[in-house]
Amino acid sequence: MLKIKRGDILLIIVLVVLGSAWLLLRQVLESRETVETAALQAVIQVDGQPYQSVPLSGEEETIEIHTKYGNNTLKVFDGGIQMVYADCPKKISMQMGFISRPGETILCVPNRVYVEIARRGASGPDEDGIDAYIR
Repeated sequence: MLKIKRGDILLIIVLVVLGSAWLLLRQVLESRETVETAALQAVIQVDGQPYQSVPLSGEEETIEIHTKYGNNTLKVFDGGIQMVYADCPKKISMQMGFISRPGETILCVPNRVYVEIARRGASGPDEDGIDAYIR
């Protein structure tokens, strides 16, 4: 049977404290980041292909997506976007909620719908088809 020594307990405590401090610092820095809504857009892809880009600074808008995989409805309001309807079985994409910060995503796997918040004019991995280099 393993015996836990005093040094093991101390190491576990130090690692837990460092991990918690790192997560707290990251959360604080993300919450302080201010992003102008006019600089953001929702990039919508269906089956890996670009479908539509929607500015988040405009007026309230509803986007209907009808494909051979299924139907989805997105609603743009208050500087963000939310999936308000999906005809997939578990409706997980609807539970992802309202997104409004760069890098946040909504994904409906059965209907192959992917929504990501991005900065306008920012270059993404899909522009040149390369997302990583390996030596």
